[in-house]
Amino acid sequence: MIYLLLSILCTTLLILAFKIFERRGIPVFQAIVFNYLSATACALIFLPDKSRLFSGEVFSSAWLPLSLLLGSFFIIIFNLTSITTIRYGVSTASIAMKLGLVFPVLLAFTIYGESFNWMKLTGILFAFAAVILSSLKEEPKSPEHKSSFAFLPIIVFAGSGACDSLTQYANKKYLSNTGIEEFSLFLFVAAGLVGLLIFIFQLVTKRTSFNINSLIGGILLGIANYFSFLFLLEALATISWGSSVVFPVSNLGTVAVATLAGILFFKEKISKINLLGLAFAVVSIVLIIVSSGVLDIAHA
Repeated sequence: MIYLLLSILCTTLLILAFKIFERRGIPVFQAIVFNYLSATACALIFLPDKSRLFSGEVFSSAWLPLSLLLGSFFIIIFNLTSITTIRYGVSTASIAMKLGLVFPVLLAFTIYGESFNWMKLTGILFAFAAVILSSLKEEPKSPEHKSSFAFLPIIVFAGSGACDSLTQYANKKYLSNTGIEEFSLFLFVAAGLVGLLIFIFQLVTKRTSFNINSLIGGILLGIANYFSFLFLLEALATISWGSSVVFPVSNLGTVAVATLAGILFFKEKISKINLLGLAFAVVSIVLIIVSSGVLDIAHA
């Protein structure tokens, strides 16, 4: 249970960091690139058995191609989410991203044979409603809101779901006992390399210029990002509830904590419909946990 709580906390820090970047005019893509390079450094520092890495043993691991593929997806979807935010606003982007949890939840029931009952189904339906209601904001449409970019929210929705599903598959197939730290390392390496190549291209073509604040912000962001993903993998590997519970609770927990943090630290105003969404989130988490037979959370 502690891993799930820590993952929610670290993910919330990521969201708060982007709010700070936006307010201080820090180029987000640069910060994203440096974030993955920083996360790679963290993964190397905290790697428990570096001998496997330097001996080359880890390069023959069955999960390596999946880790590299997932890392490439991560930075692409992360960047597309920022573009969607600019074109369509925060509401559309956050809904498209957070509703991606539908994919691992459905796979948990249909492919991985996790337990199913009507209480859990009701909790999941409440989860979807909570995500939508919590994400709705009263904000004017951007003048750049053009129908030619209508495919972007769909890509973010499908891409986020694919990332969650691949993480779920990696946990089920390869990471139930060992390899979590190594898997995370190569995921961040792939994301960092893809981002670095794009950033170098932008520098060479003079489409951007280096920003020192992006470097500093990216380093701090990478630390939170590393532990967020690591703790999520640890939660999937150690909590007996199953991924059909872990993903909704993690997602909704992040929504609730991030919203409260926004109110406390950024003086954000929350509408009645957002409050209703938070209420749905609480009910959803309770229903999902109770339906899974988890009454003594401390022993999870």
